[in-house]
Amino acid sequence: MTHLQLLRLGTLLLGAGLVAACSDTGSRSDGISVALKAQPVGTPHAHDDGHAKHSNPDYVTFRRSDGVKVDLQLGLLNLVPVELQRCEATVAQRLQPLLDALNPVGAAQAHAGHGGEAPEGAVNVVATEPTGLGTLVASAGTYCGVVVELQPGAAAKHGDGLDTGLEGVSVNVSPCYYPTTAGLSDAEAAAVTEHACIQAKAGAAARRVTLPFAEPVTLGAEDMALEITIATRYEEWFENVDFDALANSAGQQALLVDNIVASLQAHGDDEQLVNLAFALRVNGHEAVCGAVYQGLGNTAQPLRMEGFRFYASNLTLENASDTVPVRLATKPNGTVYQDAERNVSLIGHAQGCDSPARLRNLTLTGSAPRGEYDRLCFDLGVPFELNHSDVATAPSPLNVTGMSWSWLSGRVFLRFDAKVPVGNGGGGGHGHGKHDGEDHGGSDGAGIDAELTQNFFVHLGSTGCSNGTGDFGAPPDAACTYPNRPRICLDYAPVAAGHPVIADIAPVIGELDITVNTQDTAPGCMSFPGDPECVTILPQLNLDFALSPNELIPRRDQSLFSVGP
Repeated sequence: MTHLQLLRLGTLLLGAGLVAACSDTGSRSDGISVALKAQPVGTPHAHDDGHAKHSNPDYVTFRRSDGVKVDLQLGLLNLVPVELQRCEATVAQRLQPLLDALNPVGAAQAHAGHGGEAPEGAVNVVATEPTGLGTLVASAGTYCGVVVELQPGAAAKHGDGLDTGLEGVSVNVSPCYYPTTAGLSDAEAAAVTEHACIQAKAGAAARRVTLPFAEPVTLGAEDMALEITIATRYEEWFENVDFDALANSAGQQALLVDNIVASLQAHGDDEQLVNLAFALRVNGHEAVCGAVYQGLGNTAQPLRMEGFRFYASNLTLENASDTVPVRLATKPNGTVYQDAERNVSLIGHAQGCDSPARLRNLTLTGSAPRGEYDRLCFDLGVPFELNHSDVATAPSPLNVTGMSWSWLSGRVFLRFDAKVPVGNGGGGGHGHGKHDGEDHGGSDGAGIDAELTQNFFVHLGSTGCSNGTGDFGAPPDAACTYPNRPRICLDYAPVAAGHPVIADIAPVIGELDITVNTQDTAPGCMSFPGDPECVTILPQLNLDFALSPNELIPRRDQSLFSVGP
């Protein structure tokens, strides 16, 4: 059996070369080519002259899930694809470790540039453009993924700006971080100037990982060419990383490498990247924990926002003739609440505003079959087969206790929590204490108790669930009477172009006096049949609402979600 030489290129995002895989018979199919390209994935922002304050004037800005702002001015990887992964083990695959030991891969070369430029043969992530990674010859067969390896690079010169060498390491990063921006709005975080910049190198030992394709890829006489894109979502690299310790801590450097490996995603030329941004709003303003907003409801009342989050599942792209699933990517360490296996994500203030770590998840990343699509659709909620699982043992994001009602009722699909003035009804119960927050304009709520002490909730979940016993500690034995799992569809073209999916609670509650609550009912609307406060809320989530067994309030077009500018 001939062992084909491994092709190598170093890159930030994916230096590439794949070993041509041996066929089942040990022969090689000439003429089959596999082209590779690299794609950094993130949400770059334009910056004005006032931001050009780092060693490298070119950088990308983003916020970690805990709200810490990061300017990434250098991000280099020496990542080497090793082989195509066959869907079933073959003799060639079983022999591969032995062949690798007999004919090891040579070290990639990295040559430094100047002032933060990437080494020759590597790509700096801040470039954010796709990078061609060459072409290889492969054997006929069916493949389910690509094996890649983070490997230490060879000796390199240093430039006269940032050290862009990869000598003895596979990762070289230089983040500037703003530790005081956690909990601030995006506008407030943008105004913060106090920051620190560090440089850290990691990955002295090789790290191998298999990146699966969404669907198997077959190469042969009828399909002689393939293009593989390997993307890295660089905004996830620093999740849970202690910036202060990163430069000198082996543990923090190992966490960085773990996050980078988890951020990698591969797809073939019959797939396309799906990268979605979400924005939470209250009456047009960014939803910030503890902030006060004016002009809510039909009497224009003030409201203090104390939590806004929702589940999105069963994501699809659709056109007039087809509906295709979106395959969510795996994200690092379970910290950003996206489950690739179950196609469920938790969007918004994931752990709630009362959590010590106010984590945010405002992106969804995945892939879908390549095509032209008109609509992005998703279910607001959790599928029935997952909804009533044990929150104590469920994987993220189904293990968030603040989004669980009970075994019988399952999860809260949409949770909006607020404090409002006490109105004439006063039946909503009182909270504990106040939060300081920014006042977002509008009505001053004249004539109403200025203290925002009354609870106001919009909690959406399944109701009419039964297990035949009346015990809330057991799951239902059949589908719930009111699943309350609306299907949301939006224009996909602007979303694909980078415009955010906006969730604004104001239109949903716009026909209700939020300060008045019917006596002996839950505060606000918690989805229960017969609750008068739900009459104008659930229909605006595209749901019918049972005010009584004989009176069904018909659904309307949903008003919670739109596509932003």
